[in-house]
Order: sequence, then structure tokens, then C-alpha cells
Amino acid sequence: MENLQQITVEKIKTFMEKWFEHFDQLDENSFFLQYLSEDVKMKFPGNDLFTGHKGFSDWFTESKKNLLANTKHHVSDIKITEMPENHFAVYFKVRYVAEMRDQKIDMDVQEDWKLAWDEIRDQPVISEYIVS
Repeated sequence: MENLQQITVEKIKTFMEKWFEHFDQLDENSFFLQYLSEDVKMKFPGNDLFTGHKGFSDWFTESKKNLLANTKHHVSDIKITEMPENHFAVYFKVRYVAEMRDQKIDMDVQEDWKLAWDEIRDQPVISEYIVS
């Protein structure tokens, strides 16, 4: 029988697939906000650190204005480390491909997430989302 930690790791991986599917389709901000803590800290290449739902919404709304089509995230090398109290550190690589108004992007980045698994809602809540 699988232990609880392994089951949660599999749920996190499944969530990540869904997350990037919705990112690639440039989904509505509300889809993402349900998985972000109220005081989430986020950093993306070319942007300053921002916090909270408003910070994410402002960034994503502006980003979508500059995109000409859907994007593509190719995720690899996922490493999930369990921390105390149902918290997890998630490290992985992404090849990000996008066509913007003024340029085409094809870059490799490292993503570092900190999240907690909300057992009541049976979903993750991301508190830190750093892309470098």
C-alpha cells in the first residue's frame, strides 16, 4: 500500500500537468488564483518580485496582452521534497516557448515552488513561485 506522502506527490504531479495546460491555453486568471495563497510571492524573468492575487492578476493580464498565440511549457526533472506539516518544495525545469508581439521566446528556466496540500479541498496552495 502506498504511503500518504507518495500519494500526495502523485497528486502534485497531476496538478502540475493541469496547471501548465491551463497556462498554455492562457486561461482566465480565476483558474490560477484558486491555487495561490493570498500572499503568494512570485518572480518571473524580467519582472520584479510581486505578491498576492492582485500581483499575479496584473502580471498575467499584461502578459496575455503581448502574446500572439497559446504558449507551450515542457516540464522535466521534477523533484518534490516533503517538508513538515504537509508542505512541499517542488523543483523542476521548464522549456518555455511563446510567440509575442515583439519577439519569439524559447528559453529554459528553473522553477521553484513552495506549496501546502490542503487536505480539506484536496488541492495544493502555492505560497512561493520563483522562475529563474
